[in-house]
Amino acid sequence: MFNKLMKIFKKQTPKEYLSCRYIHGGITFMDNAIRVCCSHKCGVTFIEDYKGGFINWNRIYEKRKKVIEDCKKGIIPENCKGCIDLEKRQWSDEIPLIDDIYINHWDHCNCGCVYCVQSSRGEYLVSEKKPSAFYNVFEHINYLYNNNKVSKKAHVELVGGDLTVLDEADSIINKCLDNGVERMSFHSSCINYSQGIERALKEAPQVDFDFSIDCASRELYKKIKRIDAFDQVIENVKKYLACSEKAKDSLIAKYIIVDGLNDNIEELDKWLELMYSIGIRNTKVDINFKKFFPEFHHSDPTVPAHYYEMFEHYNKKIEQLGIKDHCWEFTRRVIKEGGIPKGY
Repeated sequence: MFNKLMKIFKKQTPKEYLSCRYIHGGITFMDNAIRVCCSHKCGVTFIEDYKGGFINWNRIYEKRKKVIEDCKKGIIPENCKGCIDLEKRQWSDEIPLIDDIYINHWDHCNCGCVYCVQSSRGEYLVSEKKPSAFYNVFEHINYLYNNNKVSKKAHVELVGGDLTVLDEADSIINKCLDNGVERMSFHSSCINYSQGIERALKEAPQVDFDFSIDCASRELYKKIKRIDAFDQVIENVKKYLACSEKAKDSLIAKYIIVDGLNDNIEELDKWLELMYSIGIRNTKVDINFKKFFPEFHHSDPTVPAHYYEMFEHYNKKIEQLGIKDHCWEFTRRVIKEGGIPKGY
């Protein structure tokens, strides 16, 4: 009897295999494609050369199903190989509703960061809200929610560009909140204030919202961001922190290391002290992706010795201040391996 039960249990237990959560339930709206994720490795592409209009969601479902079946056989999509999001575990046999939505279909922004990965094609220093130069996404979010294709545990992330100058951003945020989205993620310069983000900070069960200020002074900010908005950013961050009790757990201040500008312990220390003084309790330090993403073909993508000193100081300082670290896995691997991680 025991042996029979063990055979039944083995049949019911899902087999471990290499895959990722985006393959199983992700959708990403890029400027020219509909993909499974927004990894710089591109991942699985559902629709190439997309310019707006009708999306056959049944066809996307079937393609996702085929990719999952291949993963079960050990066949990983070429554009997924080496990705940090791949993990070997027991995945559900059921194809879930969409539970990760990434919106990254616009490239206009209200600043002009020297490290921006879209610098060759984006539009910068935009002061007024405007539509994406590519297509509208709200109609698709509306369709997915109205046709019960989105999980109640969904995570929705707006990437960009800066969402405060995207004309449909608040409509997208409000639609998600009205339908009980579980988690929302935002990235913003905080040069402009967003009512949509404020509502999410008040209503969404989970919010993570990072902003890059990268320094502690107005003069250095102008060099890095190419706009004179340092004081404005600080005031908007304070306003976000004051709008909700849980905002202090949601906001994440980011410091991107730029060689020759803020790549020193003194500036990093001043930045940490400033962030702590205004109420920030979550931070992250990132490397310049234009130096370490392989597609940019940097002449010397190795980690300088003083980066290690900066990270050592950072880790000691946040422990003293009681700040939580949110360093991205890619950055961790770059620092650990001394350059572009193997497999990238």
